[in-house]
Amino acid sequence: MNPDLERVGDLLEKLVAIDSVNPDMPGGENGENEYGDFVADFGRELGLAVSRQEVVDRRANVLLELDGGHERTLLFDIHLDTVPQEGELGSARPVREERRVYGRGACDVKGSMVSALLMFERLVRDPPPLNVALAAVVDEEYRKRGAHQMATGFSADAVVVGEPTSLEPVIAQKGILRFAIEAAGKSAHTANPELGSNAIYSMLDAIAVLRALPPQVMPALPHPLCGEAKLTVSTIAGGVQVNVVPASCRAMVDRRMLPGEDPMAVWTEFVELLSGHESITVGEPYAAEAGVESDPRAPIVRAAAAACGKLGRGELIGVPYSTDAAAYAPLGRDFVVLGPGDIAQAHSNREYVELADVAACAGLYEDLARIFAEGVVPD
Repeated sequence: MNPDLERVGDLLEKLVAIDSVNPDMPGGENGENEYGDFVADFGRELGLAVSRQEVVDRRANVLLELDGGHERTLLFDIHLDTVPQEGELGSARPVREERRVYGRGACDVKGSMVSALLMFERLVRDPPPLNVALAAVVDEEYRKRGAHQMATGFSADAVVVGEPTSLEPVIAQKGILRFAIEAAGKSAHTANPELGSNAIYSMLDAIAVLRALPPQVMPALPHPLCGEAKLTVSTIAGGVQVNVVPASCRAMVDRRMLPGEDPMAVWTEFVELLSGHESITVGEPYAAEAGVESDPRAPIVRAAAAACGKLGRGELIGVPYSTDAAAYAPLGRDFVVLGPGDIAQAHSNREYVELADVAACAGLYEDLARIFAEGVVPD
């Protein structure tokens, strides 16, 4: 195997072997701090400035800085947490096969982390006229609290968010709106169901309304990069026993927001839409995150397009999912989402990333940083 790929594989296996399941998810008892410690130690060995930023429940972001005292700073945001694993290849047992590494987090996003760390090895040997920092953040897979805290506590001119984009520059992403719908009924014996009020039936009526949404709740026109808005009723639960008319039912709704939509305004439309159903209550959102996009003319976008163009992947694209860019864009930070691996592999039971893509991304990140540092990108 190519020595560079061997190095990539060794480092990636070490990261995948660290259990970093989000503590708000099943199996997340260990949290992200062991992984953060690894990143911090790696940075210290390179002579980078290393600091921590506690976020919640003793979970901490780790910040590595190559600070040359320059006017501009480029931040790489790469999250530490993974989702839980079911199936054959778990996070504690990385497997290397045919120039791939399998295991939870290999694609989402420990491959991006390896690329960033290897980029820093190169930058410390030949620093660009730019401050470059890496935010290894917690909680991306749940509420993005790590990125939100980093965005308000660290000043950067632009952000590169490491996610599996197949080495294509992403400049637009959807947001999320999530809330519960509650249906209230009255219990009775199923021998005499007319004495009760079936909450599940009321919920089915509400779901029928959601499946025929009017234009003010679902935009008529798609976004040019992100496509159509989407709505999914993703869970439903009600009733206590087969011979009891259910007195309650609860459904969870996931609405994918297009850039330019206001999540709370959309939620208000849902409240009004279902207001005629007396037994239905629309709960307050527990996630309300706008879709975001960068100006295609922004310096970081042009630098990313130029760097990716050398690999034949310079077309600017949008994605239907959300990333940590949602924490930075509302504060005026231009962003690009970019990293090795295919999003189709993320969260899967046989998650993997190609070592060649991780190696290529290390050079891509370096090239992007140097182009951005020079501030001159050819048209």
